[in-house]
Amino acid sequence: MNRGKILEAWHRKRPLTGGAAGGDFIVVSNLDKLAVKGAAALLPLGDANALSLQSAKERVPKAGTTPVIAGVCATDPLRLMDKFLQELQRAGVAGVQNAPSVGLIDGGFRTSLEEAKLGYAKEVELMRLATKLDLLTVALVFTPGDARAMAEAGADAVVIHPGLGRKGAPPEEIAAAAREVRKDVLVLSYGVSARAMDGIQID
Repeated sequence: MNRGKILEAWHRKRPLTGGAAGGDFIVVSNLDKLAVKGAAALLPLGDANALSLQSAKERVPKAGTTPVIAGVCATDPLRLMDKFLQELQRAGVAGVQNAPSVGLIDGGFRTSLEEAKLGYAKEVELMRLATKLDLLTVALVFTPGDARAMAEAGADAVVIHPGLGRKGAPPEEIAAAAREVRKDVLVLSYGVSARAMDGIQID
């Protein structure tokens, strides 16, 4: 699918909806193959990227003209990420999302991940690589800093995620941070009010 044409259609449409059930885009991930939801998805159950690719290969042929966005675990140490993104392209995927994301992790474990160079910066780099390959980039963000970093990396859309029960910055503040960097970035929300955003992504 042509990235430019998809983005043109997305910018024309309000509200923009998507997720595992479809809408304007379909999101596939490792969770499609695991009988777990919510916090359980943070556990290292299976090969997240292999499962996401498998799900993509099953969903793309049935998606018709609806773009399929694949969740990618950017911290996967077993893959050359540019090669894996090309593999997703060959499977017909239109774009990628940084899922599962370390943005859902906090506390001492998050600090340890960041110190081991397995933190959110890897997800930002994923978006840079995907943009160079002309893939759509739909980035999960959790803070104003995340939103700025992803917009700077060239993300076509940022999806404001509320996290797992913790109270973060207001969605409006995160949206404003992304648009300070790039006025044209689409700002979506994940299961929260879309009043300051361009639409809502439904899980």
